[in-house]
This record gives sequence, C-alpha cells and structure tokens, in this order.
Amino acid sequence: MEDTRAADANALGIAQPEIPPEEIRCEIWAEHHPALELFLACRTQWRIIAGMGGAHYQGLDYLAVESVMRMRGVEDMAGMLEQLQQLEAGALELLNA
Repeated sequence: MEDTRAADANALGIAQPEIPPEEIRCEIWAEHHPALELFLACRTQWRIIAGMGGAHYQGLDYLAVESVMRMRGVEDMAGMLEQLQQLEAGALELLNA
C-alpha cells in the first residue's frame, strides 16, 4: 500500500511534524496482527461529521466492518471486534485531538 499521507497533508495545507525515521518504532504481538490487518482494511470506513468547526471522527462504520470481516473469513467476529475497538479508541484520540 502506498503511503500518501505527506501528499495529502500538503494538499490540505497541514504541517507535518518532523520525526526522524529511527524514532518511529512500533511493535505488535503476533496475536494482535489480525486485528491490525482488519483495522487497516477498514481505513476508509470512518463516520465523520464535518461542519464549520472542522471534522469530528465518530468511529468506524460497524456495518462496513462486519462486511470486511465476512469477506476476510473472520471466525471469531465478536473477539475481533473487541480488539478492533481498542485500535479505534486509540485512533479516535489522535484523530480528534
């Protein structure tokens, strides 16, 4: 997947923080990898309210999430949803900051 964040930020006039590549580290336990893959697969399924004050992310569209889980053959959908909601909560903190 191509990373278009810098181009998107430039197009919208958003200044990006300068973080040296060596400082960007993220480790994930193997048992959480499927939830991260699902979260990334649902990256375009956010519910957003936009108005004069800007945009506010409400959360993921769970009907779309369920559809993605079915297409990917997720067996324990309830368990996967719990993990996905943890990722969603962290993302919402950053997106709405």
